[in-house]
Amino acid sequence: MTLPKFLIVMVYSKLLLSRLDAFDKVEVRMEYQIVPDHEADPAVGKYPQSAPASQALLGRVPGDVVETVFNYEAVRLRVDSIHEGD
Repeated sequence: MTLPKFLIVMVYSKLLLSRLDAFDKVEVRMEYQIVPDHEADPAVGKYPQSAPASQALLGRVPGDVVETVFNYEAVRLRVDSIHEGD
């Protein structure tokens, strides 16, 4: 089965993520775009595909929750939506 474009996280996907606490309550929402390493610019929400969080998010679908490392901190991130990248 092939999933339609923008239903699965891929390189260049723009994501709306929720950072969850231990009780699944949203601590913060953020935009996150996975890009090739040479295009990364975290100041504008573009993160390298080699980053631990990017690796954990690749192949995920909206509603999935991943446990990963983001900014040197263990976090739980939920994929809220996926949009077309630049």
